[in-house]
Amino acid sequence: MSADQAGLCRADDERFVARLRDLLGVDAVIVEGEDLVYYGSDRCKGGWPVAPGAIALPRTVEQVQALARLCSEARVPIVPSGGRTGLTGAATATKGELVVSLERLDQILELDEPGRLLRCQAGATVEAVQDAAAAAGLAYPVDFAAKGSAQIGGSIATNAGGVKVIRHGLTRERVAGLEVVLADGERLSLGGALVKNNTGYDLRQLFIGSEGTLGLIVEVTLSLTQPPAGHEVVLCSLARDEAVLELFTRLRRSPLRLSAFECFDRACVERVVAHRGVDQAGPLDELGPMQVLIEVERGDAGDEQTSDALMELLAEAQDQGEILDAVVAQTQAQARELWAWREDISESLHVHTPHKADVAVPVREVARFMARWREAVAASVPELPALCFGHVGDGNLHLNLLRPEGMSLDEFLTRCHGFDPTMYALVREFSGSVSAEHGIGLLKRAYLGHTRSAREIDSMRAIKRIFDPQGILNPGKVF
Repeated sequence: MSADQAGLCRADDERFVARLRDLLGVDAVIVEGEDLVYYGSDRCKGGWPVAPGAIALPRTVEQVQALARLCSEARVPIVPSGGRTGLTGAATATKGELVVSLERLDQILELDEPGRLLRCQAGATVEAVQDAAAAAGLAYPVDFAAKGSAQIGGSIATNAGGVKVIRHGLTRERVAGLEVVLADGERLSLGGALVKNNTGYDLRQLFIGSEGTLGLIVEVTLSLTQPPAGHEVVLCSLARDEAVLELFTRLRRSPLRLSAFECFDRACVERVVAHRGVDQAGPLDELGPMQVLIEVERGDAGDEQTSDALMELLAEAQDQGEILDAVVAQTQAQARELWAWREDISESLHVHTPHKADVAVPVREVARFMARWREAVAASVPELPALCFGHVGDGNLHLNLLRPEGMSLDEFLTRCHGFDPTMYALVREFSGSVSAEHGIGLLKRAYLGHTRSAREIDSMRAIKRIFDPQGILNPGKVF
């Protein structure tokens, strides 16, 4: 087999492919055609090649173990693949690796009502998990726009956040147990149905957010919760950027149970309007420089107290000049429509090949950071439209630069990558994180040191060597 500079071998070697087909079946191994690109990359357009050697689609955990043993023996690198909705290139194969798609391991295995636990295979979508929980009168509260295609294993491998972090935490808080296949094919059972298990290091936490560099997550046990009696949903336009934090603080001081507080600027609304092909800029009569989508949980009885308290708070905020306009959903259908103005942003930007930055700053710095970021864009790349949206409650902002009509993709990426050092230096200045919920992947390796110390990175590398001494698991990612 031919080897690259790291001493790893390609997955498209004929002898390797033949052995792989013996293990999985001919229909479970792809070596040519458009599916190589489909399975070989995620949503990130980073300018690197998409060049997997082969795609494997195992049907059982035992098959995943067998192919891991084969890859370990043959020194063929593995790129684990879920729904490929990530934005950092973590699920992209660039040097002939074997992409292992877990989409066929998609079963909901067990629902434990007394323990409020759900066990499933890693290829189940987040939406399928939510639906299974709802059928039992429970809820899996991690929620984001790509839930219909994002797989639960991938969401754990990247520690996905979403719109309900302020109320229910990151994915990490919902993972009770993991089944992981290591690089040599051994299967580890980490955690599970036990609520209390105070016996040494919790290795489960190492694999959450590890981006497939330590092992392949094949099965998960998730902690569920009781769904709320209902929600109040409000879309507001704000008079100024600073009003985002003013209104958020007002809500936090109140007895209302805030479950989501999303912000997006006027340009985001304009892009959604253009994408939908409509004239009306949503239900708001007046747009501000920033809009916020608020969701508040109703009380256990679902009574009018929550609604009355929310209306009183909004009136106070309007009197103080924070709110320009507000629309309160009166039905579930109206609530879904209000949410759509936030959730449709990413899709509306897709046609413009956005260069996305997923960063986090302290909540108190959200408005000041946005202002400084806009100033930096205007000074460095004024020809690129700049849009911002995000999750105020956890300080997670999505910064987007769009490709102007007529500009080539190469030129656009060159300008964006030229601006990246300025942007990430700003993140470091604000004591922020260069990645809030999509990980490091290929895109942000050069900036990991902006958020993690040299000692932390050395410790991470040491952990990687313990679990993957040959370096065959998602090589080149994170470090």
